[in-house]
Amino acid sequence: MRWRQFWEIFTSELRGLFRGRVPLACLLIGTPLGFTLLFGVIYGANIVNDIPLIIYDEDQSALSRRVIQAYTDADRFTVTEHVQSEEEMRAALLDNCGKAALEIPRDFAKDVKQGRSAEALLIVNSANNMFGNAAIAASQEIARSLEISVATGMLESGGLLPAAALTNAYPVRLGVRITGDPANGYAAFMLGGLMLNGLQIGIMVTLAPLLITELLCPRYARRYPSWIFMLAGILPYALVAFVGYLIALFACIHLFYVPMHGSWLAVFALGGAFIAFVCCVLLVFSACVPSRELSLQAPMLYIMPGLLYSGLSWPAFDMGTYAAAFGALLPMTYAGDALRDIMLSGYAPDLARNVTIMLAAAVGCFLVAWGVFHWRRMRGFRRAAAQGEVAP
Repeated sequence: MRWRQFWEIFTSELRGLFRGRVPLACLLIGTPLGFTLLFGVIYGANIVNDIPLIIYDEDQSALSRRVIQAYTDADRFTVTEHVQSEEEMRAALLDNCGKAALEIPRDFAKDVKQGRSAEALLIVNSANNMFGNAAIAASQEIARSLEISVATGMLESGGLLPAAALTNAYPVRLGVRITGDPANGYAAFMLGGLMLNGLQIGIMVTLAPLLITELLCPRYARRYPSWIFMLAGILPYALVAFVGYLIALFACIHLFYVPMHGSWLAVFALGGAFIAFVCCVLLVFSACVPSRELSLQAPMLYIMPGLLYSGLSWPAFDMGTYAAAFGALLPMTYAGDALRDIMLSGYAPDLARNVTIMLAAAVGCFLVAWGVFHWRRMRGFRRAAAQGEVAP
C-alpha cells in the first residue's frame, strides 16, 4: 500500500517536471550548466593580464629604458601612455587611462652606478583588487630580476666570472612549487563552487513551492501519509538535479579544462549529500511559509549569501565568529571547498566529515519539515471537515 502511494506521487511529480512550455527540469539542469558556461567564459583567460600601465620616465637613461622594456615585455602589463610630468601621470590615472603607473625618478641610473639605493615607484589603482594584487606581484618579479641582472653586471665589471657574480648577487634562492592550481587560474579556483551555487538556486526555484502548494490546494487525501508525500515529492527533483550536477561538472572539465584529479565516487557522494541537504532545508521553508510567493522569496535570504560565507573565496578559518557560525549552517560551506580539493588536489581531507554533516542536516531538516507540514496539513483537513467540505 505504502509503495503504491509512493510510486503514484513520485511518477506524478516526475511527470510534472517535464510538463509545460518550459519544463521545470530545464531549470534544474540548465541553471548549474548556465552558471558554469557564464562564469567559465568570464574566467576563460584564467589570470589577469594586460593591465593598462602609464609610464613617467623622468630619468631618460639607458637603465630606465631597460626597466620600461621589462614591463613592456611582461604579459601582465600593457603600456598605454607615456607622460611628461607627475601631474599628467596622476591626471591620467584619475581619468582611468591606466590601472597602474610606473614613475622612474631623476638620477635613477646615476644612483645605481654609484652604489646608492635607487627607487622607482609603482602606483596601483586597487579599487578592483584583482588588478592591484596582480600588478604588485608581477612588479615584484620584474624588480627582483632587474636587481639580480644589474648586480651581476656590476660584479662582472669588477672582474668576477659570470657564475661567481650571480652567486654573489643572488646568494639565497627560494624554490617555489605550487600544487593544486599551478597556473593560479581563476577558472580552477572558482568554477566548481559557482556551479554548485547555480545548482542550489535551480533547486530553490523549482522545489521550494512543493509543500505550501499541497497545503493550499490539496491533491492527496488524508490516507496518504505526509512523510510519503514529502519523500516521493522531492526524489524526482533530487534525481534531475543530480543529472544537472554531472552535466555541469563535465562542462567544467571538458569545456574549461578544470583538472579532475580525484575520485568520481567522492564527487558523487559529495554532490548527492549536497543536493539532499539543499532539498530538505528548502522543505522547511516550504512547510513554514504562508504563500507560494514567500516559499521562493524567504529561502533567498538563506541561499544567496552561501557563496560569500562558504569559504570558497574568503577562507573560513579567517572569518569572524558570527560569520563562521552562519557559514556553518549553509550547504555550500561543506561542498564548495571539498569539491575544489577533490578536483585540484585529488583528495579532500574533510570529505567524510562534510558528507556526514550534510546528510545529518538533511535528515534533521526533513524531520522538522515533516512535523510542521503534517501539523498544518491535518489542521487543514479538520478545518475542511468542520466547514463541511469534501476532503480530496
